[in-house]
Amino acid sequence: MISRQKNETYTRALYQDIKERALKRKLFADFYPETLSYRQLLRSIQKLTSFFRNHDIKNTGSRIIIISRYDKHVITLFIAALLEGLSPIVLSADSKSQRIHAITKKVSPTCIFIDNEFQTEWAWLDQYSCIFISEQNKTAFLAKFLKKQEKIATYPSLMDNYDVAEPACAAQDKEIALISFTSGTTADPKGILTTYENLFEHLATITRVFNYNEHSRLFNNLSLAHVDGLLQGPLLALCSGALLYRPPAFTIQNMETLLNSIFSKRITHIIIVPTILSLIDRLTSNNDYFEGEYFCHVISVAAKLDPKLWERVQQRFGITICNMYGLSETVAGGVFCGPDKDTFALGSIGKPIDMEVKIINEEGHVCAPNEAGELCLKGINVTPGYLEDPTATAELLSGEWLCTGDIARQNIEGFIYIVGRKKAIIMSGGFNIHPDEINEVLMQHPNVSDSATVGIADDDWGEWVVSAVESDILLDEADLINHCRQYLETIKVPKKILSLNTFPRGVSGKVILSDVRELIENSIVHSVPNKPNITTQDIIDLASFVFKVSPDMLSLNTPSNNIPGWDSLGHLNLITETEQRFDIQLGMNDMMRIDSLQRLYDVVLKNLHTS
Repeated sequence: MISRQKNETYTRALYQDIKERALKRKLFADFYPETLSYRQLLRSIQKLTSFFRNHDIKNTGSRIIIISRYDKHVITLFIAALLEGLSPIVLSADSKSQRIHAITKKVSPTCIFIDNEFQTEWAWLDQYSCIFISEQNKTAFLAKFLKKQEKIATYPSLMDNYDVAEPACAAQDKEIALISFTSGTTADPKGILTTYENLFEHLATITRVFNYNEHSRLFNNLSLAHVDGLLQGPLLALCSGALLYRPPAFTIQNMETLLNSIFSKRITHIIIVPTILSLIDRLTSNNDYFEGEYFCHVISVAAKLDPKLWERVQQRFGITICNMYGLSETVAGGVFCGPDKDTFALGSIGKPIDMEVKIINEEGHVCAPNEAGELCLKGINVTPGYLEDPTATAELLSGEWLCTGDIARQNIEGFIYIVGRKKAIIMSGGFNIHPDEINEVLMQHPNVSDSATVGIADDDWGEWVVSAVESDILLDEADLINHCRQYLETIKVPKKILSLNTFPRGVSGKVILSDVRELIENSIVHSVPNKPNITTQDIIDLASFVFKVSPDMLSLNTPSNNIPGWDSLGHLNLITETEQRFDIQLGMNDMMRIDSLQRLYDVVLKNLHTS
């Protein structure tokens, strides 16, 4: 844990730690198979500091945007900007142009660091000062930077042109360290402001709660565009002295390999989302992944952990799963279930640590024990508000209290249980998805007059995004899905879109979402064939349903990478739908073999004949 002297800034103390570890030749991160030492990190920080100053990116609070698939570069750029006093914004390279452009206009960045592939794809980038990122060191390009045309190499090779410089490390506690963006409407993205005090005080709390230290090895491969991946990954490792292990994201194909690495890499802590825990429980055959002598904690974050899954995984693997509750508006957490016995109660979100809580009713009065009301939080980690959005800030904050929008109850022992949501947020696979963002995209379709989006329960993903549209004509679902894919990340594209002539509405004309949800659920009908053998057309129809493409576009020999929507998420959807439709249970080996519809056909036939 970083320790700072009186009147020393958080970043000065952190930078001193980085320099000391560099002298000791310590390893900072393992990206499997690539690594990043503290010496390499330090030199990159110092070179970037020189670059920032040479290009007049040196005012405290100046904003830079980072968009890259190269995790090592995202982490290095983020840390260098933080130490220099800039405000970095890390965005997902999977986000669509429209969303990124809207955020960029709101942020007004001094500079954008972005992968070279987007240079020709997003024409609007010409309006901004861009540095393109490429692993090809000899690549050159014309970049518009500070309104000048100059020929420079792509990052990181361009750093060869700069000397080293010491970062300022002068930002004060209440200044803005970073800005993160929630899912929301493209027209009005919400930027969450996080101060240096918010950030470093909360990381100190997490470090203490889970006993991170220089001997810890932290497994976290969540997206760096989300606070649980970025702040509870590289920044937590820096602040605690832990080594960061950041392998590729979990897939069906690599799940066993990554879980076995917990032992081989001597992992002590793993940060994981409930969806991955569910898939581990469903798809793996061994029970000893967490039995290494070094291993300490499984920490579930980002979404509600279903009590049945929680108990089942604990019993199977002989471990206690800790659960963290928080929002991006509280940095990452604030309420902890475990690891101590006095904070652990299965099914609860635990108890607050370094925060105060209250649960209030609709009149604003504090609820009695076990009475449900809105959960409110107060603490040093609470955001000062949203970027240039006083209205949204006023809705979020009531004095020093943050109104979470979650409905909760607290028992007489102090344990807090979430019982519902006041806000219309869909939680799928560890991501918070705002229905308004999907509705906004669907309303851009020329034949859609209104749209409604809800979540339906799913054992693996928590909830699925499903939508209904109102139109004078019957709209093709595949066409609507393809429309959404143009503007939304894969996780946000609805699993089902129902076309209706008119929505169920109340007397005031407001759409009755519960009725819409019921209509969508009733439309999802699975037909199980009665015959022992299936036809190739059954498989094509199945894939057409899952990927929302015309059957005419599909053939048994079409490889998976040529079918829209057949990515890691789509693969899991295909497996789930296959098992449900044909009433079979696929093993891990079968799942890994499926890379075309022909392979799927063969696997289904084999399982039908042996069942």
